[in-house]
Amino acid sequence: MTRHLLQLQNDIIYGPINSRRLGSSLGLNILPTSYKACPFNCAYCQYGFTPSHGFMTESDGRDMPTLAEVEKALWGALDEYPSVSYITFSGNGEPTLHPDFGNIVDAVKKIRDDAAPQAKVAILSNSALVYKLEVRDALSRLDVRFMKLDAGDEDTFRRFNRPHKSLDFNSIIDGLKMLENIYIQALFAGGEYGNFNDKAIDSWIEKIGEIKPIACHIYSLDRPTADGRLTLVDPDGLLKIKERTEKRINIPVQVF
Repeated sequence: MTRHLLQLQNDIIYGPINSRRLGSSLGLNILPTSYKACPFNCAYCQYGFTPSHGFMTESDGRDMPTLAEVEKALWGALDEYPSVSYITFSGNGEPTLHPDFGNIVDAVKKIRDDAAPQAKVAILSNSALVYKLEVRDALSRLDVRFMKLDAGDEDTFRRFNRPHKSLDFNSIIDGLKMLENIYIQALFAGGEYGNFNDKAIDSWIEKIGEIKPIACHIYSLDRPTADGRLTLVDPDGLLKIKERTEKRINIPVQVF
């Protein structure tokens, strides 16, 4: 693993990067550049702990780029990199926190249609706000939805993802059930505050069976984490989760 936490993205556009899952992906950061904005404070976050002023479930958009700024940045990036495979909402926290997320999704798709019609518009979301109808509506208009779910029970959710106190675990699960054609991604880590134990894995498999995603992508740590007490799950451990999941609920799992 590298020696330092990952640095925040310092602009709206970053990359293209060679993603393990997406190939050539142009990153789209519609969040602040000076701090992480997120409804979670995950023990494993590669950006470190969420600061108090960024720990939120609602935002007025302060410190976030405007629709016009996103459009200008994307036009410029696609003029330089017209052959990317994906344009991916990700960046410094949870993209669906942006109060104008739905309009930005529509604008990005229009620009894609004109400048890079081969590219798919995707999101890497932690699923925290999927219980909101307006968020699900916007997500449904994307080409590809990678939604996070690391926990299948309340205790693991609170210990591992450390959500904002206003978030309800069951509401998030219900929101994911209402989204069609999604991929679930999950990070597994060991240690006292991790989610790599039989009880947590069994409850996670149960929830995956309820959500019925297209597939699951699972992986472990490859960078330093906010909470240094977590431990890496080796490939054999991840393969065992894959085998247990596919045997029990017949949903394909890919190990990264």
